Amino acid sequence: MRMRVGIILLALLFWAIQASPLRAQCPGCAINFTCTADPAYPTLCPLQPPDATAGQPYATDITFWMPVNFDDPGTGQNVDFDLMTITGVSGLPFGLQLETNEPGGIYYPQQAQFGCARICGTPLGAGTYTVTINILASVTLTSLGFTLNVPQSFPITLVVQPGMGSNSGFSFSPTTGCGSAAVQFDALIDGQGSPVSYAWDFGNGNTSNAASSSQTYDAPGTYSITLQTTIGGYVLNNVDVGGVNDNWCGDVEEISLFGSCQGAPDIYFVLTDGSGGTYTSSSGSDSNSEGWSGLNITLSDPPYAIEFWDEDPVSVDDALGTYIIPLAGEGDYTFNVAGGTFGSLHIDLVPQQVFSDTDTVMVFAAPQPIINYDTLAANICVADTGLVNITWFNDGDTVLTGNTACINADSSGTWWAVVTNGFGCATSSDTVTICPEIAIEQNGDVLYTETGLDNYVWSLNGVPIAGVDGPFLIAETGGTYSVSATNTDGCLLTAEYVLLITGTLRINEQSASLEVFPNPNNGSFSVIIHGKEAQQGLLRVMDMTGRTVHIQPVRTAVGRTVVPVSLGLVSGSYSVQLLGNTTSATSRIVITH
Repeated sequence: MRMRVGIILLALLFWAIQASPLRAQCPGCAINFTCTADPAYPTLCPLQPPDATAGQPYATDITFWMPVNFDDPGTGQNVDFDLMTITGVSGLPFGLQLETNEPGGIYYPQQAQFGCARICGTPLGAGTYTVTINILASVTLTSLGFTLNVPQSFPITLVVQPGMGSNSGFSFSPTTGCGSAAVQFDALIDGQGSPVSYAWDFGNGNTSNAASSSQTYDAPGTYSITLQTTIGGYVLNNVDVGGVNDNWCGDVEEISLFGSCQGAPDIYFVLTDGSGGTYTSSSGSDSNSEGWSGLNITLSDPPYAIEFWDEDPVSVDDALGTYIIPLAGEGDYTFNVAGGTFGSLHIDLVPQQVFSDTDTVMVFAAPQPIINYDTLAANICVADTGLVNITWFNDGDTVLTGNTACINADSSGTWWAVVTNGFGCATSSDTVTICPEIAIEQNGDVLYTETGLDNYVWSLNGVPIAGVDGPFLIAETGGTYSVSATNTDGCLLTAEYVLLITGTLRINEQSASLEVFPNPNNGSFSVIIHGKEAQQGLLRVMDMTGRTVHIQPVRTAVGRTVVPVSLGLVSGSYSVQLLGNTTSATSRIVITH
């Protein structure tokens, strides 16, 4: 006797345990003692662990409750829960581990009803994973007194979301790829108003000086990306005065005699920043021109004004003019102010701070599945290594999900598999087309085969029959009939039928009659058959050229049989014909729209 015990919720706990060992590097889980259920039933809290994110540390605690006794909802049997053992796990994504609070994954519910586990690690690849957990549950049927060991396998879906990489210097997304990756990079340091420059090395042979860039990595591998961000500062290094106005003339130090200034000014300058801070230069001596070099004055608080003065020890210093520096980059700035004070400034752009940041983009190898079809065994197998999930499809419908490498191809159509490796990389395999078989069947003088195919060709004794391009024909004599046609998968289908008759087939057209209502109609009508015997037959509709536009099987009874028909035909006249084993009847209809 085999009983499927309701422990599927407990299986969710162990979705991340490696097949061996069960001890990982995630100790210290905390039990949630409110995790119970009424009526008693094995319970997990929470029911689904939260999604992980590729490239980011992940940790969560899970509590599970194992009641000592419960009613199994599948069988109605009352059971004592004695022992639960995890026998293996497959399909776990790389980077995540789990550690339970009991070594070896062995639990005795009769001794302790609560357990817990901590899931932790850093998943490497984004994707949707199917993790298969194998468990052996030991239960005792209280009504019978004997113990059952019930093995179970449970597929669990784990979603690892794509991550975004980031450091102090730049962000990038995605951090990983399958086969190739298109990654967006953005610098994070903007200089906050100070000049900033960027020097990227993307690890794929490309460099850039832009703040943002999109890069493509075409092959699997680990790519090291570096960004050097330089915060620059404008520095005033040279001030040259080529000449000044006459405001210095006429005081005690430089007197004016008979309209002529005696001596020359003692020139200096005062540099004032946006906050009112000042820098005062040294003074020249008795010269209409002066120069200062190697100043190395950082211009970090604009706007700046530079005032030129004549120093007078006794009298008040003479103002020679003010120049507002239009700080717009490095280079030479010329000035001519206050009616004759002229010269130039030289400003350099000098690095003030340099930041270097490095990170990694990982491109994982995508699966390369190869499909093999064993025609004798009717098995299709996918060959690849490192797969954690294989989903089989037939004509677009999901047939099987899990980690089954081979499947029995029990139906025709197009087969393929979508496979996923441990990095979350998924690839579709090539397709295998299995062609169906067709046959020719006889109903009276009608031979017919499968409908819904294309390019019908009928032959009699190897000679093509002209004018017959549909799924049936009216046999006029015996012989070997064959038909070929193609389906939507490109299969060329053939069948053969030997018709043995003597002379010409004859039909009793008086054993049945039919009428059509309404007539005329819009393509939807009822065929009313009055028959003298019950039999299987065909109902076909032909246009005025004799081309069959519709055919369907019918079963008539003795007396009156009503067959509803709905056709999307153009307006015109058509013939409706009943073909039975021994009967034939025809009626004409008109379709109008």
